[in-house]
Amino acid sequence: MKKTTRFFLSVIFITAVLVACGPQSQTAEIEGMEFDSVVVDSVARLLDIPDAPTCELSLSIQYAKGGKAEQINDTLLRSGILTPDYLSLDQRKLTVKESVDSFVCRYITDYLKDYRDLYISDRDHGASYNCIYKVKTRTRSNKMNVLNYIAEVFSYGGGAHGIKQTLVRNFDVKTGHLITLDDLFVSGYEDAMKAKIVEKMSSKFKVKDLQALQDKYIFADSHVYVPENFILEDNKIIFIYCEDEIAPHDVGEIRLTFYKGEISTYLK
Repeated sequence: MKKTTRFFLSVIFITAVLVACGPQSQTAEIEGMEFDSVVVDSVARLLDIPDAPTCELSLSIQYAKGGKAEQINDTLLRSGILTPDYLSLDQRKLTVKESVDSFVCRYITDYLKDYRDLYISDRDHGASYNCIYKVKTRTRSNKMNVLNYIAEVFSYGGGAHGIKQTLVRNFDVKTGHLITLDDLFVSGYEDAMKAKIVEKMSSKFKVKDLQALQDKYIFADSHVYVPENFILEDNKIIFIYCEDEIAPHDVGEIRLTFYKGEISTYLK
């Protein structure tokens, strides 16, 4: 990572805005492409009083420079790494710094609009209006000229606990193309891969079948699916189900690793 871009956001009711460079994240090493970061830390209060609830944002967003960087960055910012996915609604060509600035401004503006009046009428439950959203990203590459863009996300909206997510997007660095399941698997792969996932999941949790998984509240609604959230490596694919996605919160994140030899019949 060559440097960190710094900028300040000014929004009404923001009482503390800190922009700093934290520890360097893992970055990919790809010929013809390098990586920079936009780092933002900000705190917005619902009211300008000491004990008012706050919205805390901490973003460390890596972006590419050189090669197919423009296509990768534009696709990445509209791929749901940042949520809510405000940027997909804006078709303008924005730099990464502009996009992150726009996201932060919109996020804080919505927080103030949605919760300020509620808090004013419900001051006894102020803690329930606190909000935390943190995203830290890193990149890595492999021999297949695939860029793995990995975002570690933590969000908290005043409930009993926050939610951690690992969100991954994979790019072909030669074309800038976002790699999807349909790029990897032959047509009609879904049913076979769902069966493989149930088999692998059952082995992981030491049960015999889907019904036994459901008894543990895993795939409790019977909707088994192949997630688009995966890490593509040279010899394997790691599928990721985030916290609370298919299982109770205390189970945490679930990862299933398939070596390509296990699923070669279904791969292109």
